[in-house]
Amino acid sequence: MRFHYFSRTKKIWNMENRCLIFLPTLEPAGYAAGHFGRVYDYVIVPACRLAGVWPERADNLNDSPVDVIKTIIESDVAICDVSANHVTGLYALAIRQALNLPVVFIKDGRTTFSFYGSESGEVMYDDSLRIDTVQKATEALGEALKNALTKLGEGNPVFNRLGIDLAKPKVVEATPVFEPIPLAESVAPKEKSLPVISPIPDYVGDVLTEDDIEKLKPGDFVFHINHGKGELKTARRMSGDKIAEVSFDTGTKVVMLVTNGVLRRVL
Repeated sequence: MRFHYFSRTKKIWNMENRCLIFLPTLEPAGYAAGHFGRVYDYVIVPACRLAGVWPERADNLNDSPVDVIKTIIESDVAICDVSANHVTGLYALAIRQALNLPVVFIKDGRTTFSFYGSESGEVMYDDSLRIDTVQKATEALGEALKNALTKLGEGNPVFNRLGIDLAKPKVVEATPVFEPIPLAESVAPKEKSLPVISPIPDYVGDVLTEDDIEKLKPGDFVFHINHGKGELKTARRMSGDKIAEVSFDTGTKVVMLVTNGVLRRVL
């Protein structure tokens, strides 16, 4: 089992680190068709990019139940969406917390259950998936993933307060009896349906500042964490927020021009 430690000073983290994603596979009553696929595309994938981890959906694994449990344990970090009381997400969350492994659980605003999550890495998102709420959820989830990885080994704060000593996985390094033959460099696990470019391309600069945003004009290029590189077409203010139409390869999108990790400069 491998564990990775990261420095917050790095601009881009090691994209080889796998983030296992648990989402409801069938839309429960009251949810539109494809809803949780959009949660994955618009919230989870860009948040994983912000945190520097590679997303992999658990429902794409063609493994036996025992192998799935093994993958739950061996993944570098996990995101469990427990919206609509998603049983599999709750099960994976329990395993990760019981073994003191990095995990973040998310749920939408319509889901309520008796669970104390404010100190356990909970991130809530608006099930409307409006553009402004999506950007806020993306930032919050990205930060929660970073915190889960950087605080590896510190334990669950609630369990720590209760004095519960959780199981701590041990890493055992085998001593080879002969000089091993060098293997080809390992390749990061890739999510087949990843909707965006990953990792962040070399031509992407720092996060846009307020001054950068005010200077933006039609014809300028920006990089969006979810849509890639795009050309600014129009910009206007609406209820105090600056809104822009940006032409990406996937089509023209309306985005909020705010200072966050979602929009970045193009070098």
